[in-house]
Amino acid sequence: MKHGFSREQVKRIILEELQNSKDEEDAVELLQKIVGLNEDEADEFEDKLKRARNFKKIAGISLLSAVVILFGGMSLVGNSQEKKVKQDIEKVQRLDDETLQRFGVDTGAMMDPDAAVEERGKQYPTAKLGLVNMSDMNNNEKIEAAWKQIDDMVANGELQYKRARVSTTVPGGMATLDYDAIPPNLVLPNSLGTKDQYRAWIVQTILKGDIKNIGKLRDFVYGDSGKWPSGSGEEKTRYVGNAQVLPPEWTVALDIYQDLIREITDSMATEYRTGDESQKKEILRLNNVKSPEELEKYLNTTLYRAGLPPVPLTTSN
Repeated sequence: MKHGFSREQVKRIILEELQNSKDEEDAVELLQKIVGLNEDEADEFEDKLKRARNFKKIAGISLLSAVVILFGGMSLVGNSQEKKVKQDIEKVQRLDDETLQRFGVDTGAMMDPDAAVEERGKQYPTAKLGLVNMSDMNNNEKIEAAWKQIDDMVANGELQYKRARVSTTVPGGMATLDYDAIPPNLVLPNSLGTKDQYRAWIVQTILKGDIKNIGKLRDFVYGDSGKWPSGSGEEKTRYVGNAQVLPPEWTVALDIYQDLIREITDSMATEYRTGDESQKKEILRLNNVKSPEELEKYLNTTLYRAGLPPVPLTTSN
């Protein structure tokens, strides 16, 4: 059957197919290095490859770049691949500052963490400590160095863990750092970026810049805790007392989620308090409740689950 394509079109189609095939091979090879090749990791490999393919479609980037953005491994890509991956990362990061700031990203600190620390040094006394130079380290060494930096700060009393309000089978529960106490230039161990860089990644990748995706963020925060590792080197998991440590990346994700939940519930409570009778009835109907007492219980249950204080419905704060 005659296809009707010109010679140049056929040439371009063949080249695109070859590029796609090479991209698939490179991505699979990288993911195998990240996950491992044992039978025990087969399901994890397939799950991550599926997620990378979905992200590739959503973001319009190469599969190799999708693997790097989602699961790391930049140090494992070749020099010829690195330029393309970095271009794709820039493409994913191309959300405007206003959108990022709306979700609590300190864009100034994201671009220049050290300048942010210098400007707000009194707020972050831990930033006076000399941070480890990771420029000549591989990924595993960077992860260990980042965790050691946090471990040292905790040991010196400059950072403190608190109980995380999450469901868990761990007898001692889970522990997390306070978001505001994390210095803006501290490298987080799992993402190997700062807290504002990771916050921006969540806004771009999980929320996609839209508050309507808060359900996806909730699942990201409170889903399988296995995606929140706190180990490095031979240490599989960190503990403080009997509590299992959640990495600071979890703290960042929780902080965004709490900000959005607080914004939503405060807005709804204000609308109900200031609305006329018809508006109040509509708010009750939209939330599938029959009385202001039921609405208040619903809002405060949502706040409690997010680890936040209750909001009064019938009186202003």
